Amino acid sequence: MTKQEAITTPDADATFMALCRAVSAAVGAAERLPEGQRVLGEVLAAALDTVGAGAPSYAAFGDMREDARWWADTATPVEVEIYLSVILRRLHGLSRGGLALRARKRVFMALWKTMGDEDQKSFLAKVTEDGKSRPRAG
Repeated sequence: MTKQEAITTPDADATFMALCRAVSAAVGAAERLPEGQRVLGEVLAAALDTVGAGAPSYAAFGDMREDARWWADTATPVEVEIYLSVILRRLHGLSRGGLALRARKRVFMALWKTMGDEDQKSFLAKVTEDGKSRPRAG
């Protein structure tokens, strides 16, 4: 994520505090509803996905992207594989909204960029037949 300058307007502090109160109220409501925390998590993830392309950091939650980078840098290869596979299944389960598809495409592109030319060619050969996509399984 690119660093952004802080928005400095006369009412920036009031706006920030209003947003913090709204999030706090939503968290409180989620705690009282069945499945509330799961639903709130999906809503917040979709909201973060919407503003995530170069938007200011999420100060109310800390710097989540930097925290994720730190974890990824310190995790063992086994931990990374396990968490990534579980996260990919979770993203697939969020398919009701646009979050899952956009997020999965970004993850796929990140994985694609880590592959060398030969691995990319091999992958394309496996998923295509005579230049045409193979039918989806299941």
